[in-house]
Amino acid sequence: MMILTYPKTDTTTEPALADLEITASGTEWLRKLSAVGVVNTARPAVPILGFVLLECSRGNATVTSYDYVTSAVVKLKHEAVGPLRNSKAIAPFSWLVRTIRVLTNRKRDVLVTVASRLLLGRPMITVTAAGYTIPLVHAAPVSEFPSIPEHAEVDSLALDREELAGALDRVWIAASKDDTLPILTAIQLECSGKALTFRATDRYRLATETVHLPRAVQEFTFLLRAAAWKSMAKHLTGDKISLRVLVTADHARRPGGSYTLSLSSGDAAFTLTGIEGDYPKIGTLFADSYERTLEVNRRDLLDQVLVAKELTEPRQPSRITMTSESVTVAPTLHEGSEALATPQLAAVTTGDGHWQDPAGLGLNPHYLLEALRSTTAEAIKFSFNELHKPICITPVQGKDDKPSSYRHLIMPVRIPSTLGGE
Repeated sequence: MMILTYPKTDTTTEPALADLEITASGTEWLRKLSAVGVVNTARPAVPILGFVLLECSRGNATVTSYDYVTSAVVKLKHEAVGPLRNSKAIAPFSWLVRTIRVLTNRKRDVLVTVASRLLLGRPMITVTAAGYTIPLVHAAPVSEFPSIPEHAEVDSLALDREELAGALDRVWIAASKDDTLPILTAIQLECSGKALTFRATDRYRLATETVHLPRAVQEFTFLLRAAAWKSMAKHLTGDKISLRVLVTADHARRPGGSYTLSLSSGDAAFTLTGIEGDYPKIGTLFADSYERTLEVNRRDLLDQVLVAKELTEPRQPSRITMTSESVTVAPTLHEGSEALATPQLAAVTTGDGHWQDPAGLGLNPHYLLEALRSTTAEAIKFSFNELHKPICITPVQGKDDKPSSYRHLIMPVRIPSTLGGE
């Protein structure tokens, strides 16, 4: 009897090697994706802008997002589970964040591997964590992701994060949130010699502060989108912030190039294109000196402004009353204002003339509250020449405080007699 034997055929197919593979903790992935999410919008005008670029180069792993105006590049602290191959891949930002968040919901520090390979000629991204592997096949090749333009560096310097970010945060509150006037949604940066000055206004209040630089740098003016700064500030986590002034090629409206600003700290770097236009010359609205000043405890005044803000009639100013020895901020009421009583806060004043305005003087309580919260000084100073002219608010330097150049200007308004004016 003849016995025929057939060779066994292995029907399993070895998966193709991943073109890109990065492993990091879920916490690290989500933190760095949050940083590039500053640039990535939920509904981009161009679909490819909804993707992020994952790149491995020379042993480093980075994530990049770009929307033709702002770019964000963050370095991932990846796990040494194997050598990183020099490669690139793109992945939908929202899908990547959602998938990692769901898979690491129980334990954020679990390792997450993001890999890219081709499946039947189409890119496939996989996220592997906690025993799961979640694939996504898409049709967008890496070549479609826009290239970030190269820039020539004009100058650069490293500044203390607390000083630079603090100045920008204090000025930011005065920037307009109304996109119908884009120029006012910006913070103006103006550098001259060893001084870097920040300015912002929404037409009803103005703020400015100057940071002194360790050396003279190239003069420049740049309009930084205030909303962009607020979004990226929390991701600049190092002790120093590197500020680089870059220049692009010739611009249609500005021959010789236009400035671009790069801010980097820790593992994150952002490059921003400024807003085009001529910023209002608000620096001239701050007087060199004032005829009258009033100093008051900031915490006491803050408490009083909080009460006034909550109780003032909607869309109405709160009433401020100044005398040569005190100041009060009271809510504005439609009825019963003659029975209203507010504690008087002791104040130190300078200057002569009439302090109390018989017609009633008001300030927007929201603006005043933000101005008071922008500083931690023990006392603040009101400076003005006339009661119906803009009032300048500055922190009073304490014994152990650093000198501050911060100034905040608020325009007062008259209170109608029907709302508590006399």
